[in-house]
Amino acid sequence: MSQTASSCGRGFYKSSSQDLQCSRCPTHSFSDKEGSSRCDCEDGYYRAPSDPPYVACTRPPSAPQNLIFNINQTTVSLEWSPPADNGGRNDVTYRILCKRCSWEQGECVPCGSNIGYMPQQTGLEDNYVTVMDLLAHANYTFEVEAVNGVSDLSRSQRLFAAVTITTGQAGMSCAYLH
Repeated sequence: MSQTASSCGRGFYKSSSQDLQCSRCPTHSFSDKEGSSRCDCEDGYYRAPSDPPYVACTRPPSAPQNLIFNINQTTVSLEWSPPADNGGRNDVTYRILCKRCSWEQGECVPCGSNIGYMPQQTGLEDNYVTVMDLLAHANYTFEVEAVNGVSDLSRSQRLFAAVTITTGQAGMSCAYLH
């Protein structure tokens, strides 16, 4: 027996008139009226523009875990563990936000383009980065954010791991003996 789109009940959809049967809404989505051609995502869940209608709605990942750092004069190495929750997606990458902060609490500005990131600042697939060419004797805050295909669709607060460091002497350091 063939069904028309108008016969799809609540909780089901038919994405095209060529579909022979109604499909149940994927995880974290719903249709609250009969004859739906797609299912809407639940609050806090999203479907990326490239996701087909039969794919479950997903959410942004949680923050990376266990952020550690190592400072060598004006170079900082950051390393972290993956988020506990990848949001139901397998396209998690990382981006680094760098801020230079004055000695007075709360005055921070973006680092600017003179800072170097190895291998890169955004789209990181591995869970480490080296940040080079920082100013000597300066305070920096680094935010490491895990992102996936629906992160930029979310209106909720960004989740990130952060560390604040103070760089050392630039160039060679000398030891003075008295």
